[in-house]
Amino acid sequence: MKIFGLQIGKSEIQQVENVSKTIPAGQGLKQKVVVERELTRSAQNVQKWRNATITAESIINPNRTELLRIYKDVVLDAHLSALMNTIKLKVTSGDFDLCNADGTENEDASHLLNSEWFTFYLETFVESLFYGHSLIQLGGIKNDKFIDFELIPREHVRPEFKMVTPDQWTYANQGTRYDEPPYSDWLIEIGNRYDLGLLHKATPLVLWKKGVLGAWSHFAELFGTPLRVGKTNILDTNSRKNMDTMLKNMGGSNYAVLNTDDVIELVERSNSDSYQVFNAFIDRLNSEMSKLILGQTGTTDEKSFVGSAQVHNDILATYITAIKSKIENHVTAVILPKMAMFGMIPQGLKFRWDNEESVTLLNKFDFTKELLKYYKIPAEWINETFSIPVEDGVETTSLNADGSPTSSVIPEIENLLKM
Repeated sequence: MKIFGLQIGKSEIQQVENVSKTIPAGQGLKQKVVVERELTRSAQNVQKWRNATITAESIINPNRTELLRIYKDVVLDAHLSALMNTIKLKVTSGDFDLCNADGTENEDASHLLNSEWFTFYLETFVESLFYGHSLIQLGGIKNDKFIDFELIPREHVRPEFKMVTPDQWTYANQGTRYDEPPYSDWLIEIGNRYDLGLLHKATPLVLWKKGVLGAWSHFAELFGTPLRVGKTNILDTNSRKNMDTMLKNMGGSNYAVLNTDDVIELVERSNSDSYQVFNAFIDRLNSEMSKLILGQTGTTDEKSFVGSAQVHNDILATYITAIKSKIENHVTAVILPKMAMFGMIPQGLKFRWDNEESVTLLNKFDFTKELLKYYKIPAEWINETFSIPVEDGVETTSLNADGSPTSSVIPEIENLLKM
């Protein structure tokens, strides 16, 4: 008997059994080395980003803690967060399978990837594009699936030296190597070890945007409502005090009780489009972030004509395809060999995305209508595809009450499909 293409025998039975295995004591790097501490938040600016970049790119003692602290604040930006989610959703929503060496799908092995741990892996891979290098700790195996799949805090990882440090500020050469046994079997490394991620380039854009939003808020506070000027006898203490109280209390229902010598003026700005300075600056920063992450702006920021919109969609599709290609290579080269080493799947499988383009039912009907002009299509296939009961030999025209032919029934069926 063969399962997964393997002949079952005493020496091979472990390759097809459901594997359940707890991570051996002392082989969990995160549990043994890392002493987690909160990565506190603080106000950020471009100068802090420059200083954090210098520290992260140090040759002697690289440390990304301050850069990651800035990232933690930057990702709160709504536009940037939406762009990141766009990439994540488009990648994780794709269909995939595992195939044998001859290209046929291995359904049993493919089923193992339709689980929570692999979704977490895909999300972490996409996040590594933004944060840079990432290191994942595997927690154990149950019924051929990984459990306790978690990310080792990036501020503890010194990828330049392949080290994990117990504290955020420990020198890189005082850590524990993660690429050597016994830890390496239970770790998955993602990304280039010198990569600081797309957030490194997006950070100054977000920080400038926050500054402009703050200035716009201050501008609205100053000039959003007319300036109230009260004129009274400044030498008279009671008059000055009464005028001050009236101006402070002028709210939604404005009124004032004045002396004949008192004057109140409402001073308005003559320039009504000053806000465009702030609005245009923020729009430009948002469009720069869109181009940085998605390669275009037409799918997020602007209304486009049909032709240009298609170009923008094609650019986005190219970006997503490139990311999926990276994932496909990483899964085949790293994830599947590790699963095979634990006996979860047979050796030699490959990961493959399902790149088949979906065709709507109405489009498929149009194709079928054209093919019927030249070929016979089995009634069973039409029944299954369109859920329309038809029989072989039925004419494509209907008859009136007097027996004369009417127009084609094709438009009637097409209307039903549109409904």
